[in-house]
Amino acid sequence: MPALRGLTPLAIFLLLGLAVFALDRWRDGDAGGRTVEVTEAQLAGIRERWAAQWDRPPTDQELAGLVEEAVKEDILYREALRLGLDRDDTIVRRRLAQKMTFMLEDGAAVALPTDRELEAYHAARGERYREPRRTTFVHVFLSDDRRADPAGDARALLDELTSGGDDDWRQLGDPFMLLREYADRTDQEIAELFGGRFAAALPDLTPGAWHGPTRSAYGTHLVRVVARTEPWSSSFTEVRDRVIEDLVAERRREQNEAALDELRARYEVRLPEASAAGLP
Repeated sequence: MPALRGLTPLAIFLLLGLAVFALDRWRDGDAGGRTVEVTEAQLAGIRERWAAQWDRPPTDQELAGLVEEAVKEDILYREALRLGLDRDDTIVRRRLAQKMTFMLEDGAAVALPTDRELEAYHAARGERYREPRRTTFVHVFLSDDRRADPAGDARALLDELTSGGDDDWRQLGDPFMLLREYADRTDQEIAELFGGRFAAALPDLTPGAWHGPTRSAYGTHLVRVVARTEPWSSSFTEVRDRVIEDLVAERRREQNEAALDELRARYEVRLPEASAAGLP
């Protein structure tokens, strides 16, 4: 909201508090609450939304119908507020709290960090900008359910692949529910697919050769690592845009949390005695 830019988050909350006070006064019987006015700006908005959906302006009859729907919606909204239907409604409370959060974030201007601040942030969080190891590999699967001795069969197949060539490796082994070839997968991705034991074994395998038997969450495998890229740290220049986004987002979160803490300090929170132990 451009009109709120430049205000502190707490000032935004105070302005919204005045709006809530005014709404309560209206609920209590303010005569102006019985007037529904359709402004030129609202009318233009109705036309624009129709044109955006149907790629043409509305006819006079269509516009009259749209205006009537908007008036009915406003009347029902006001009557719902008058009856207090928004109170004690978890969904409404959550939605309003969410909108307040969005307004707070929109109004909290964060200055663009300097290069020195960005470089210091990058240096202090090197692991965040470290590229993980990536492995490209293929495998032959041997099922525990189909074989009495999958490990023994794997060793026999390994001898066959090592001595006789592996041109037909895709035809070996048992059917596998996932893929037989994986490219540029991180250790975490491999662990999610095959389990931690399998993922932990791959970094020790020499690329280009078949190895095994190797166990996974599915059974026994023979594995050939095709290529591997070891972890490496990105330079500041390579990830500068990402560092800007991270630092600005972190500062915005800190501003929002500080504003909420300051606002919370203005309230007295009372809890049931039996439930108060251990609560903030």
